[in-house]
Amino acid sequence: MSIYCEAVVNYAGALGPEPTAVSIYDGRKTAYDPERTNFRLMSHVSRVKDWLDFDEVCAVHRPEVAELMREVTGCRVAVVYEPLIRSPQTAVEHSDYAPIESVHSDFSRNYRHMVSDPNHTYAGFLQPLLAANDLSYDDVINAQRIAVVQLWRNVGHRRPDRPLAVCDASTVSDSELMSVNVPTYGGQELDFEACVFAKPNPVDAHCWYTFPQMTEQEVLLFTTYDSALDDLGRAFFTPHTAFVDPHAGPQAPQRQSVEMRSLCLF
Repeated sequence: MSIYCEAVVNYAGALGPEPTAVSIYDGRKTAYDPERTNFRLMSHVSRVKDWLDFDEVCAVHRPEVAELMREVTGCRVAVVYEPLIRSPQTAVEHSDYAPIESVHSDFSRNYRHMVSDPNHTYAGFLQPLLAANDLSYDDVINAQRIAVVQLWRNVGHRRPDRPLAVCDASTVSDSELMSVNVPTYGGQELDFEACVFAKPNPVDAHCWYTFPQMTEQEVLLFTTYDSALDDLGRAFFTPHTAFVDPHAGPQAPQRQSVEMRSLCLF
């Protein structure tokens, strides 16, 4: 296995973040099994010209992502959320859009219950997306399996100041997972549960990866919920975090990235 760097990640502690030094492997030089780790790097060329143009990314990239999700997962339909663009400009507009420097995964195992409840606060966000795809809550409730896959793309400098690291989900114990409520995000009332993770014992039990110098023609896919994995007692999450890359240096350009989340129905 090829170590890319030693870096600090922030686990959740009883009194606040616990900065912890970890080894991060180079995913380009180290073999990994996507079925075990819950993530994979793929080539993907988009027709988007300006990745910082929210309207263009919505109009052009959402259909591309829906098609890719059907191909990769075999799902019947993919409901693609609006893009989340992280850049210096959007971080000024809303602090939630700065790179997240804590070990987390977007949703807890409560996700299926949440998206199956039309009376939940989250329905204000989800129902219009379902309607735009000619779906209803019955389609979600009756799905045999539901999953959320996140697609992460670097659209700025190849060595930004806060790149993404992902953790091999199979190396994480369920006992290290803690659910936290997120009442609002990006100015929207959502009231969803996310996962944060305690520092493992031993501290090197978790296996971290990054993919250096990602380009606009590559995407990192990772699972943030999968009812099939949860039913099997396997990790339904992928811990991830931004980190300070020692190879980038103190003058590294600020990160610009685009995140697309897809609710996949099977």
